Amino acid sequence: MSKTADSNNNVLITGASGLIGSALVPLLEAQGYIVHALQRTPDSTRPYWDIEKQQIHLNGCPTPNIVIHLAGENIASSRWTTKAKEKITNSRIQSTQLLVDFINNSSMPPSLFICASAIGFYGDRGQQPVDEGTSKGKDFVSELADKWELTCQQIKSPNTRVVNLRTGIVLNKKEGALAKMLPAFNMGFGGKIGSGKQVMSWIDLKDELNAILFIIKHSTLVGPINLVSPHPVNNKTFSIILANILKRPCILSLPAFLITLLFGEMGKELLLASTNVRPTKLLKAGFKFEYELLEDSLKHQLK
Repeated sequence: MSKTADSNNNVLITGASGLIGSALVPLLEAQGYIVHALQRTPDSTRPYWDIEKQQIHLNGCPTPNIVIHLAGENIASSRWTTKAKEKITNSRIQSTQLLVDFINNSSMPPSLFICASAIGFYGDRGQQPVDEGTSKGKDFVSELADKWELTCQQIKSPNTRVVNLRTGIVLNKKEGALAKMLPAFNMGFGGKIGSGKQVMSWIDLKDELNAILFIIKHSTLVGPINLVSPHPVNNKTFSIILANILKRPCILSLPAFLITLLFGEMGKELLLASTNVRPTKLLKAGFKFEYELLEDSLKHQLK
């Protein structure tokens, strides 16, 4: 790059090609950060990692002052067989352990380590509001998120701030949950899932990115941080608002038994579970959401 690398501005990021990473990289660069994506493919000219061998090769990349870990196997890509669960877990725990060891062995550890997590940490809580002070749930995603965050706590440097991004449903029309909903809703086949009472804690992609930037710049923010809008909605309301914006009917529904039949445990935890999450830490720190209301976010995404 033509910019002169400032040691305080060097960022090493994993998952740079994903939904969040691909949008975060240009935002960070626009803010003056020097961003290096950690690749999976061996390359003598770029930083890459081999998770199975537990190796990181910087290949001339400056020592990062910020490490952002967003990589992980897609949790909704297939039914949760024993093998699939193992793959999902290993992709998160082993990769995080590698980065933790890299930081612990560094003569110049980063000032900030941001690691992805999920609101699935809380499990199915019905209508009960939860925030960062709430205990973990008891299902697969809860246990996974807990192990993920506990791995980060192994970082020894007192100068490295550790943040776990407990992200909700990220709204973006090109990727993620909204993108998967759009074909059915556009054809007039959209509707609630199960009872429709399950709370969906969501966040607009732009607010997700701005929140990460806010966290980078506010050194008082540490530990788990919920990245969700202050105004979650239930699944029925979400479906109605989306259908109205698309000017399509919202009369069909997917019964819970069919979700369980088609997707098994994954369907129960990702589609039928209810998690009413509050972004308490962000709000107390003064973060301002650009898209607090679902209707505003969907109009922004679908314009």
